[in-house]
Amino acid sequence: MSDPVGSARHPSPSAQEALRLRAVAALVAGHDREDVAAVFGVSLKAVDTWWAKSQAGGREALVMRPRGEPGRGAPGARGGRAGRCAAGGPRSPAL
Repeated sequence: MSDPVGSARHPSPSAQEALRLRAVAALVAGHDREDVAAVFGVSLKAVDTWWAKSQAGGREALVMRPRGEPGRGAPGARGGRAGRCAAGGPRSPAL
């Protein structure tokens, strides 16, 4: 059975969004990035990434987007990356 809330190891997308927003709010409030990473149980790299995204795109850069949104490499989207086969892996030489 699917759990919409998720688990401690695999939080739901909405819980992940809330975590990102709360972590960035803590940074805005003046908390050290190392403390924010420790309190929220995430890596320093994640905190730095979220901060950079919030600075570049505001809150909208941190909110969840529907999966399969056009232009974000969604399955079935046209015009994939150059050098990739239809399965998404590197192109293999013709046999």
